[in-house]
Order: sequence, then structure tokens, then C-alpha cells
Amino acid sequence: MDLIHYLQNDLITDNTSKLSPDKIFLKTFQNAKYAKDIKNFITPKELLKALKLTTKFIGITGTNGKTTTAFVLSYLLKELGFTVATQGTEGFYYNLEKKESKTLTTPPIFTTIKRAFEYKPDFYIMEVSSHAIAQQRIEGIEFFAKLFTSFSQDHLDFHKSMEEYKKVKESFFQDEAVKIVNGKLKIENGAWNIVNIGGYDFKINAKSLYVLENPIVENIPMAGEFNKMNFSLALKTAEIFTNSPFSILNSSLKNFKGVPGRMEIVSKNPLIIIDFAHTPDGIENILKSIKGKKIVVFGAGGDRDREKRSLMGKMASENADFVILTNDNPRCENEEQILNDIKKGLINNNYLIIPDRKEAIKKGIDLAIKENAALLVLGKGDEEYIERCKEKIPFSDRDVILALLNS
Repeated sequence: MDLIHYLQNDLITDNTSKLSPDKIFLKTFQNAKYAKDIKNFITPKELLKALKLTTKFIGITGTNGKTTTAFVLSYLLKELGFTVATQGTEGFYYNLEKKESKTLTTPPIFTTIKRAFEYKPDFYIMEVSSHAIAQQRIEGIEFFAKLFTSFSQDHLDFHKSMEEYKKVKESFFQDEAVKIVNGKLKIENGAWNIVNIGGYDFKINAKSLYVLENPIVENIPMAGEFNKMNFSLALKTAEIFTNSPFSILNSSLKNFKGVPGRMEIVSKNPLIIIDFAHTPDGIENILKSIKGKKIVVFGAGGDRDREKRSLMGKMASENADFVILTNDNPRCENEEQILNDIKKGLINNNYLIIPDRKEAIKKGIDLAIKENAALLVLGKGDEEYIERCKEKIPFSDRDVILALLNS
């Protein structure tokens, strides 16, 4: 069976409704329950083997930092002359040129396979979410390397507890792929090590394990102290796989332009930064990385982890001079409830609640100018919509900020 011919001619499907006598069914963990009566099928592992790809897959997981690390690593490898595919929250890129818009952070495995076959990059760098690990959206992939950026509270609407969330992340690091981890090495035990990441102990396969306890680079072309570790993970990975001297890799970063919506400076006077931060840890790290007086505008996603909302409010209240709560992506949840959940964590009265995100940003700009303060607009990064009960309404923090400044 020539599976390359079948894939090239769109004769492989993972959708039972599109299956016909001339097509082959790709049976995955996600669709298996709908395909119990299908006798003739192939698996992702079999398809990947038949395609004989020489691509090296690199998976990056972590609560925060996946996107920045992926883009820095992609940049480094491209600068060294390799072809690179980058897949994640920002969409799909080939040699850092956007080819497909955002969908899931980690799409279904068939999407990944088709992209890898079409572009045949030397390296395929992909963000791997905890949802994707639990739902096996990466099944069949033999990863060349795996990176672990950080661990803190998020996604408890899906995982139900931090312990379950930890176990899912931990399961990603049980094979013999090269592993580069941001943490503190706690116990070495031959076949496996205990690494403390974000206050939690992870049992990790010790084969080809590199633990970065501190950043290995100080001067980076991007704001945020926390980004030093994201850059360090990328630099260490590139150093391991290309045998390139660290000094050369580090010097090549001087022309790195940053990551869309990640510590992105939209205005310098007043200083206005947008970022995707949507966890307590993410908000704390960003606010602490900015000196001087700070005003923060943010909200929280609806139909998602409610427990983190008050913690987000606490981190914002503790680390900013003024807080403006607003809508993020309320989805189908009551907007007032979301804002009240965040409000519970505020520790003083230095806040306003302005549900309309544009009006909230406008107020933030006015205060930033008046108080000579930095304004941080968090939670959406470079998203181009507000999601309200399955409807995506066009909205860009960046565009709104620039329009208000020019009005």
C-alpha cells in the first residue's frame, strides 16, 4: 500500500463521515470511539513510518513560555541554515513565515502529519499543551527532543486538580528523547531523576536529561526577566543539536524581532506593552519585570479554570499600582461572574471594573499618561477577536491601543 500516494491525493481521512471505499481511515485515540466497526485502518505511527520523514520533532510544554521558547529556537535554527516549521498558539509557520492561522495550540495529529509531509522541514518545533498530551494529539510522534518551560496553576477546569495536571505533564517526559528542563534537580536515581518545577516534584527519565537551574544568558533582545529562561532553553537546545558554539548562537540573537503579542511594546511614550499572560504566575512575572509605576488591564477566560481567577487578581493587586478588570474571552459564561471571581483576590481598592475592553484600555492609557506610568494589557496578546458564546467578534488589543493613541 503506497501511503504516500494516498496522502498526496487526499485519500486518507480521520473523519468517519468522509470515509469512502477509495479512502483509508486514520484511526486515532480521539476518533477510535466513532470507528469501532471500521476494520481496515492505519494508525498515526504507521503513517509516519511509511512517510519516512527525516524531520526532527521537538515538543515544548509548560504552563507559560512555550510560544516564546518555540520562536527563539526556530530563529536560532533558521539562522544556522536549517528549515524549520513552528506550530503552536500563534498558528503554523515555516521558516518563521506564517502559513496558517491559529487553531488549537496542538492540533489533531493528522494536521501535524500533513504539515510535516508537505513542508518536510529539518526541524518541526511544536507547542504541546497538557490537553494534547491527555487526548493523545501527539500519538505516533517520536520526539527528538522535549522541553519543559514552567509549571504553575492553569487548566483546572479540565484536569480537576494540580496533581492530575502534574501527572499529565510528567507523562510527557518518560521516554528517552533528549529533555531540556527548567527546574531544580532534587534527586538522582540512575534511571530517573526528581526535578522540582514550580514547587512540584516531577519524576523524569534521566536518559539525555539536561536541567537548567538558572538562565545561561543575561542580555536578551526582549523585555521580561522571566524570558531569560525561555531564551536559555532555546539556546541550550540549539547548542546540543547543532554543536554550534554558544557565543555564536547568542550573538545571532541580536536581530531577533520578538514574538507577536509576547511582551510586545506597542508604544514607548507612554510605555504600553501587550502580553498573553493569563495565569497568576504569568501576571506576577510580567509585572515584576517592569520597573516604576504600573497600570494593568486584564480579565479571565470564561468556561475555564475558575480557581485561578482570584489568584490572578491577587498577583495584579500586589504588583501593580492600579488594576482595571475587563472582559477577556467570556465565551458562554456570565461576564459579571468572571469579573467578580477576579475581584475576590484584590487586596486593596486600587482598581476599577470596566467590562468593555476598549473602554478599559482607554482608561488605562489616560491613567498611564496622567501618572507617568507603564500600561500592561494582558491576557490576549495578539489575538484578533473576543470570543463571546461561540461567536468571535473582531478585536485586537494592539489595534485598539494604536487607534486610541492616534485619535
